[in-house]
Amino acid sequence: MAEILVPANDATAVVIYSKRLFSHAIRSTTAAKLMALGLSADSEQNFVQLFDETSKGPGDTVKYDLVPNITGPGVLGDNPIAGHEVGWSALQDSFVINQQRQAELLKGRMSQQRVPYSMRDSAKVTLANWWKETIDVGLLNQLAGNTAQTDVSYTGLNAAIAPDSSHWMFAGSVANEAALTSSNVFDISLIPALVAKAQGTLTFPIKPVVLKGVQVDGVLFLHPLQVKALKQSTSAGSWFDIQKAAMTGGQITGNPIFSGAIGMVDNVIMHQDAHVPYGDNSQNLIYDPVQQTTVAAPTSLGAAATGTTSVARAVFVGAQAAAVAFGGAENVGGKALKVKWYEELLDAGNQLRVTAGMVYGIKKTRFISQDYATIVVSSWAA
Repeated sequence: MAEILVPANDATAVVIYSKRLFSHAIRSTTAAKLMALGLSADSEQNFVQLFDETSKGPGDTVKYDLVPNITGPGVLGDNPIAGHEVGWSALQDSFVINQQRQAELLKGRMSQQRVPYSMRDSAKVTLANWWKETIDVGLLNQLAGNTAQTDVSYTGLNAAIAPDSSHWMFAGSVANEAALTSSNVFDISLIPALVAKAQGTLTFPIKPVVLKGVQVDGVLFLHPLQVKALKQSTSAGSWFDIQKAAMTGGQITGNPIFSGAIGMVDNVIMHQDAHVPYGDNSQNLIYDPVQQTTVAAPTSLGAAATGTTSVARAVFVGAQAAAVAFGGAENVGGKALKVKWYEELLDAGNQLRVTAGMVYGIKKTRFISQDYATIVVSSWAA
């Protein structure tokens, strides 16, 4: 069979690889998992709600409203209703979308007669992994209100906003993160307190989510060190006494939000996620291959002087905890792409630069200067 040659930037190749990148990177992210509940992605019942207007037309800002329930005693008997009407106005939040790109330079002997499929595949995988990491980091930094991270490249292209006092809990009931000590680890008793706050004491109670007929009060993302502390407790009523597997039982089997869950306590699904913000800039480190040294991870909580040493921020989320939007990339062959894949031959055709770009934005939902459907739980995690 004759070999089929596809030149760099051929429309077919661009469409195929852009689709693969979006599928590989986006569908495996935490954000995508929280939108994959068997509902429409823009459903208000999702943990992360998708706004798709910017993918269909122009615009860089998404505004959305909350219409509060009205209150008051109403009018009794035959008393006139005039003058007793209840006024209301919608509350509004907004976020922006922007472009973010990453490129790889693939070196090798090339010619116009031979397309390096293996190099394309390699770039697809590594760029997809980069995008997955970027979106997961952005989402968790947003939900946890990690204001120590000031580069919006790592906060969903929107500045992170610290949790308000009503939506922030501390293990051991200490006053702030700087007051946490080794005795204030994450404990199972924090979860009932979390549910009570979510449903009983907030201005806007956090709405539960129904997954295949099963109502759950929310999802709690824990740092691996918080999970370690949770599992090491063996006292009566601890993790080992009341933990139940989240992936058993008819209706929830196969539901994507239960995939990877470590358990469910007090109707709260718990997930372990290394992207939960943790530690100071000398603790939470990643390897930078460009500098060939370790640097502060994008989920670090800042300098040691801020009192974030050995601190992790678990995040509880309910319905509409965050908003996400995507812009449309250029149409190729009449198909709108989420990710723009662009190939360039350099150095007389001896190098291939592959760039993957996307227009998107992620933001924690807030109204009247309060978080809407998130609660942060800070604990000692060493």
